[in-house]
Amino acid sequence: MEGKCSSTTELTSDRHCSSVVIECSSSGYGICSGSCLMSIVTKYSEKIILTESDAKPRTSRRKEKLKIPANAKRKDNVDCSSEWQGPPPWDPSIGGDGYPKFLCDVMIEGLAKHLRCVGIDAAIPSSKKPEPRDLLNQTYKEGRILLTRDAKLLKYQYLAGNQVYRVKSLLKHDQLAEVINIFQLKISEDQLMSRCTKCNGSFIQKPLTLEEAVEASKGFQIIPTCLFNRNLEFWKCTDCNQLYWEGTQYHNAVQRFLSVCNISD
Repeated sequence: MEGKCSSTTELTSDRHCSSVVIECSSSGYGICSGSCLMSIVTKYSEKIILTESDAKPRTSRRKEKLKIPANAKRKDNVDCSSEWQGPPPWDPSIGGDGYPKFLCDVMIEGLAKHLRCVGIDAAIPSSKKPEPRDLLNQTYKEGRILLTRDAKLLKYQYLAGNQVYRVKSLLKHDQLAEVINIFQLKISEDQLMSRCTKCNGSFIQKPLTLEEAVEASKGFQIIPTCLFNRNLEFWKCTDCNQLYWEGTQYHNAVQRFLSVCNISD
């Protein structure tokens, strides 16, 4: 009660206190006098005392703690620049197998096909709109380097042990040359056209004859009849069974990649 006044109020809610005098102090706040105050405190003390859990600030359950790999650098210790800060995870000096492996995001899937054409293991996301966490989890688990054009992914690279590189070039051939130069990839002529551009699988080591290729293509792929009278070699992907042969497109692709990879004829 505010104001300078004094009145008598009956508290009907408590039978132990028939009347209480509410005295107005100079500050304007009402003070309950008499034994009724002790009665109220005793009766409702358990309801007004704060427990330890009430004293702690509550946090939202939606926020989950990020799981950081044991060998990954902390976020505050990672330089999020676009320059590569190796060594790559396949480096033998850190326990790698020596075989380069990349993961190209949806923005540069064309680069993945070019890397496969020169014999490099290049995977693409299984989803058309993958979440950054999905990309980084696949990168870390499979020991790959994530190649991207999205600068926003660089701030998450500490989750994948610093395995993210932002490609600067726009054209696919320039992007391939950039990746080869940055990661010092050694490409030999035998590696050209040695992986399936469709699924990233490897080819069988022994070329197929025409009869074997026709048998393998039944119900799956059609071989043009114009190839039957030509002495061609066929290859089959070990994963998706896609057939390839030495046609005009094959020879043109080989010539292009010979120059990009700095391989002399």
